[in-house]
Amino acid sequence: MLSNQEKQIFNKYFSLAGIDEVGRGSLAGPVTSAIVLIKKKIYIKGVKDSKMLSQKQREEVFEEIKDNPNIEWRVSHISPKVIDQVNILNATILSWKNSLKQLNSQPDFLFLDGNQIIPNLKIKQKAIIKGDQKIFLVSLASIIAKVLRDRLMEKMDKKYPLYGFNQHKGYGTKYHMEMIKKHGPSEIHRRSFSPVFENLSFRDKVYQVVSRIPKGSVLSYKEVAEKINHPKSYRAIGNVLNKNPYRWVPCHRVIKSNGKIGGFARGSEAKKELLKKEKFAFINPKCYN
Repeated sequence: MLSNQEKQIFNKYFSLAGIDEVGRGSLAGPVTSAIVLIKKKIYIKGVKDSKMLSQKQREEVFEEIKDNPNIEWRVSHISPKVIDQVNILNATILSWKNSLKQLNSQPDFLFLDGNQIIPNLKIKQKAIIKGDQKIFLVSLASIIAKVLRDRLMEKMDKKYPLYGFNQHKGYGTKYHMEMIKKHGPSEIHRRSFSPVFENLSFRDKVYQVVSRIPKGSVLSYKEVAEKINHPKSYRAIGNVLNKNPYRWVPCHRVIKSNGKIGGFARGSEAKKELLKKEKFAFINPKCYN
C-alpha cells in the first residue's frame, strides 16, 4: 500500500516511480537496480524492504509484481568490470539511469533510497534514507532487484562453482573470503574492492591500478608500485606494462618520476602522442626528450 507521503505526491502528479539497487557492497557480480512506475494506486500484500523478507516471500511478491498491468518495471545490471573502472557510486547511478531509460514512459516524480539523487535529471525526485522501508514503490523496486540479482548469482555459481555464490550471492562472508584466498579472484570479482585486490597477482594489481588512471592524468612507476604495496618493485612495473595484452589498461599514462616518458611497448613517440591527445599538460619540457 502506498505510504502517506506517496499518496500526497500522487495527488499532484500523473505517474510515480521508485528505484532501488542491490549488490552495492558485494565483492562479486553486478550492482543491480530496479525501477517501478505506476499511474494508479495499487496494493500488494506483504511488501517490505527486500532484506526483511525471506527468499520465498520475495519470490511470491515478485510474481505479483511482474504480471500486474498497473505496474511498469525495468531492471539494469552493471558489470564488475564497469564498477572497477568508474567506482561503485558512479556504477550505481549508472544503473539507476539505465533502468529509468528503459521505461516506456518517464515518471513525473521519482523516489530513491538513500541520500543520492540522479544528477542532471529534469524529473522531480527525492532521496529518502531507508526509503526501502518507508516508501512502498522503493520496497517493490528493492524486491525486484534482489530477486533478479540473486537468480543471476545462482547462475554464476554454476559457472564458477569454487566460490559458493549460491550461498552468499557475492557478499564477503567468511567462506567466500577463504575461497578467494584459496583460488584467487574469478572474472566476476570486483578487483577494485580491497579484499579482492589484496588477493590479485602482482601483474593484475598493476593492471587494476593503471586501469583507473583517468584520462589527462599520469602516475609514475614508483607511485604505481606504492599503490600495490610493493614500493621497491617499481622497475618491475615497466616490465609488466610492456607485456600488457589488454586495451582497457592505459599503459601510456605511467611515466618516470622525473617527468620523462619512459618505456612503452609501442615506442616513446606513440606514448607522447597518446598523452597529447588526452591533453595531459607536461610540466617538465624535458619529458619530451
